[in-house]
Amino acid sequence: MRFLRTCLISVSLLLNALLTPADAQSLLPQSVGEKARFTAVIEMPKGYMSGICVLLCDGDLIKGSMFNDFGITFMDFTFNQRKDKVKLLSVQKMMDKWYIRKILRRDLRLLFHAMREGKGEYRDEKYKMLFRFTQLTEDELNIKDDDAS
Repeated sequence: MRFLRTCLISVSLLLNALLTPADAQSLLPQSVGEKARFTAVIEMPKGYMSGICVLLCDGDLIKGSMFNDFGITFMDFTFNQRKDKVKLLSVQKMMDKWYIRKILRRDLRLLFHAMREGKGEYRDEKYKMLFRFTQLTEDELNIKDDDAS
């Protein structure tokens, strides 16, 4: 019986290694203090929200903030990777309803699962919402002095 269980665990681990793409690179920050920056778009049937999302790794916790092009914060959140939970710390006033918070928590959690697999997009078919996060490149992050004038 013990031999059978050992064989099943070994086969399970082997299949998991074979079925997981080797080139899938997580988009989430991995080490403590590491930051990841994204252009973020949330499309809904009656509109959309676009801006910048910044994620910071703090151990098992990923802290995030999403704000629009004018610097107005849309939401602040944390994602506990160990517990697999998203906590919304603040949400823009017009979206701060219990039923919207519930959908945002679930969709952000599923988006982070997709980002672990290297995908920056998650589609919520039930509510017809699309979350698209595109990683910013170093060129987009650097602001030239002559552009600032």
